[in-house]
Amino acid sequence: MGKLLIFSAPSGSGKTTIVKELMERFPRIEFSVSATSRAPRGSEVNGRDYHFVTPEEFHRLVGEGAFVEWEEVYPGTCYGTLRSEVEAIWERGNVCAFDVDVVGGIRLKGIFGDDAMSFFVMAPSPEELRRRLEGRGTDSPESIEKRLAKAAAETERAGEFDHIIVNDRLEHAVDETSRIVAPFIAGRVMLYFGSFNPVHRGHVAIAEYAIDRGLADMVVMVVSPQNPFKTPDELAPELERFEMAQRAAASSRHPWVIQASAVEMTLPRPSYTVDTLRHLAGIMPDRQFSILMGGDNAAGMTRWREADEILGRYTIYVYPRPGDDRAKFPAGVTVLDDAPQMDISSTQIRALLASGREHYRAGRFGNAANDFARARELSPWSVEAAGYLEMIDDILNYRNTDLLNP
Repeated sequence: MGKLLIFSAPSGSGKTTIVKELMERFPRIEFSVSATSRAPRGSEVNGRDYHFVTPEEFHRLVGEGAFVEWEEVYPGTCYGTLRSEVEAIWERGNVCAFDVDVVGGIRLKGIFGDDAMSFFVMAPSPEELRRRLEGRGTDSPESIEKRLAKAAAETERAGEFDHIIVNDRLEHAVDETSRIVAPFIAGRVMLYFGSFNPVHRGHVAIAEYAIDRGLADMVVMVVSPQNPFKTPDELAPELERFEMAQRAAASSRHPWVIQASAVEMTLPRPSYTVDTLRHLAGIMPDRQFSILMGGDNAAGMTRWREADEILGRYTIYVYPRPGDDRAKFPAGVTVLDDAPQMDISSTQIRALLASGREHYRAGRFGNAANDFARARELSPWSVEAAGYLEMIDDILNYRNTDLLNP
């Protein structure tokens, strides 16, 4: 059995548009074309939007068991999910997406359980829903009133879905849905462990490279709250590091399939990779996990807890850094010789930030601005550097315009 995505909503909420946008972002998502006994509307095409059949043909298919589920949504108008459509999509190795009415969505979720993820899409307000229905120009005033009344009843069942998406702005709704869908449909997940203290463009570049090379369906930057080989006072607050990793992932070329994870913040400390792997395998047994690490970490793997278990069970990709002693890499790892090389490290950035703080505290704002600007060049997502630069800019602007404080 494959994976399924179920989208339901009151008419006019925008679920069909969201599904189409998702299909553009995730090529493995394939739309399951439902059958209906109603006539086509507007520019709808048979076989693309729906399989349009006569009421008599629809009920014949019901009798033959051709539907996974079906429903008489309006009097005399039926919709159903064809079993043959679902099976054909799975045979192609794709994820089946449903655009169905609310009752059908709840029924499909009940049939497929954890293999399905269900979404209830809604407009931000009844007034906005009315505006959208009237703007379509495909329904009579009487039909619009019926749809609004039905929408009110359907919205009461929103809590029976896995996720509720408020479609206020389409772009935001699609972004939110994409972030939820990506880990659900990813079969091959690459785990990129690190303190990310702070995250920088080199981290993102290697994650992008892994996606570009097809090494995984998704790269997850797992932010470690406490590395057993580092003292806590070396690390910035964990939530700040996680937020920076989130921003960095969102700014990547693949923001839907490169994401940050705080899973280790929910586990015992210090953070041992083997414990995290066991935890993830337990809650996501159908995923194929691999590990991405730098050459410095690979060289020290023999000191890791249960290193033999990690090396024996998981594919490990190593991106070498200039000067790495490859003879220290464990046997069996895959070395990414063509991975991007960048003369940058979190240690360098921390040193620059520390230097900038000293200049800032001493009132040498010009020097401090240069330090923080350089830090931002090395790590465009450094929230701390950006904040200090903004403060320095305010100070310098004030001093240059205030006659009493030149």
